[in-house]
Amino acid sequence: MPVPEHVISRLSPSVQPLVFETGLEEMPYMTAGTVFMVGYEGKPYVLTTRHGLNPENIGPICVFPSDWSQKIIPLKNVFYVPRTYEAEDFVDLAVIEIDTARITNQEIAQATLIDLALASGEWQLDTHLVDLFILGYPGDKSHVDYETQELRTDRVTLFGRYGGASPIPHLHIMNVDRSHELSTFNGLSGSPVFGWIQTPDKNPRVVFCGMVIRGTASSGLVHFLDRSVLLDALTIKRQYELVED
Repeated sequence: MPVPEHVISRLSPSVQPLVFETGLEEMPYMTAGTVFMVGYEGKPYVLTTRHGLNPENIGPICVFPSDWSQKIIPLKNVFYVPRTYEAEDFVDLAVIEIDTARITNQEIAQATLIDLALASGEWQLDTHLVDLFILGYPGDKSHVDYETQELRTDRVTLFGRYGGASPIPHLHIMNVDRSHELSTFNGLSGSPVFGWIQTPDKNPRVVFCGMVIRGTASSGLVHFLDRSVLLDALTIKRQYELVED
C-alpha cells in the first residue's frame, strides 16, 4: 500500500520554503531551500541545512506558519557548527529557535510542528519494508515574479526506497522512484525524509528518518542525514538555552 494521502497532508504544513529578504526593491525575495518545523522537549524549532542558510553571512529569513499564511514566524538564536571548524556533511545543519515570546498572531501560534518524540521510531531493521518520502521545495518549482513581486513556491513529494548507507559518515542514500520531471534537486536541501512502515505485526506508521543534504536529479539519488545527528544538535541547543536562562 502506498503512503496514504492523509499522512502526507498532515505532515506537509510543517514543511516550508526557505525565503530570504534581499533588501533590494527590484528583487525583494529569494528562495534557497527548504525548512521544517519541529517540536522538541516542549519547544518549537526550525531545521534546515547550514549551507542553505549560510549563517556566517545570514540575511533576514522568512518562515511562514502555513501554506496560506503571509505572516512570518519570529526567530532567534541560530545554532550551527561553523564551516571553518568542520567541513563534513554530517554537521551541515542549522537549528533555529522559534521566538515564542514574540508570537502575537493566531496563525503563527497554530503552526504545524513535527513532534519528534512521536515521529521517531526504528526504521533501519527492515528497510525493504520502508517506503521513504521527501517533502520539499525544488528550485524548478520556486520562482519570484519581479513585476508583481509575488513569490511562487510549490511543494513536491518524492517517493523512493532505501539505497543503503552513504560513503559519507552518518548519511543514508535514497533511490528516488521518479523525479516529477525535475531538472535539479537544488532546493530540496533541508527537506525532511520520512518513512512509511508496514509490517505484519504492527499497524502502519510514519517515522522521521532524517534531512536531505544533497542529491542529483540525473542520478535519482538523495543523500540524507540520519535523524540521530539532528536530535543530538537539538539536545546541545537545549543545553545552551538552559545555561542562558
